[in-house]
Amino acid sequence: MSIKTKMSEDRCLYKCTDDKEEDFLNSPCFKIGSGVQLKDVPTTGEEYLLKVMKERQNYSTITKCNKDYSKYLKNQSCFVVELPHAKAPERLIPTIEWQNIQVADFSDVRMYISRLLANKSLWPNNIEKVKIEENTVRGWKTFFLQREPTLTCVLGLPHILLDRGLEVLTEILAQVSHGDSIDHRTGQWIYAFLACTRQPLLSDTISILRNLARKCAEIRSHIKPDGENATFLAAPLNIFICIIARYFRQYDLAD
Repeated sequence: MSIKTKMSEDRCLYKCTDDKEEDFLNSPCFKIGSGVQLKDVPTTGEEYLLKVMKERQNYSTITKCNKDYSKYLKNQSCFVVELPHAKAPERLIPTIEWQNIQVADFSDVRMYISRLLANKSLWPNNIEKVKIEENTVRGWKTFFLQREPTLTCVLGLPHILLDRGLEVLTEILAQVSHGDSIDHRTGQWIYAFLACTRQPLLSDTISILRNLARKCAEIRSHIKPDGENATFLAAPLNIFICIIARYFRQYDLAD
């Protein structure tokens, strides 16, 4: 008999039975000889099985919680509470054709970066291993001011710092005044970080992207649609909402 055949025969997890009235999952797998004695420290396989069986008899089949945890229920929820997604003024909602163009352009950028990530021999020679000296909002703001949002800079950031950078950029957007929009430099950083965001997305990354899209929608909702530069102000906000909703598949946030 080959070793493979013998191993397959010895691997018995449960015993099947032809008796339909008997639950075969509860039928015994092993038979323990009558001469096996219960010992505190088992020295054989049968002694160990006997000890496990005796210990199992001390526990009920179904365990119920006998403590009252209702006083904690007010602070518990089985759902994640998300902030509402602000609706855009009708005049500022981008067309589907415009959104498709943005997604196509972003996809081209992502494809190029994916090729670089897959083959580091294609990387530019001036790629830096970027480190954030102070991983705080103040430290990141200094980083955004002192650095340029170039590919050679962003490619040097590890995944966890890309997420953290997007979080800080979302916090920076909270300082945008009503009726105003994202400044050009901040918009460049957001686009660069989105372009280098790794896939498949982690749950934390999805949450960060959704927060960013909702913040952009909130800022857009405060723009006066009848203003002369309303479309110009809404353009970067529409781009980021479109990319997150349609490229990163958060479709419930799409316009």
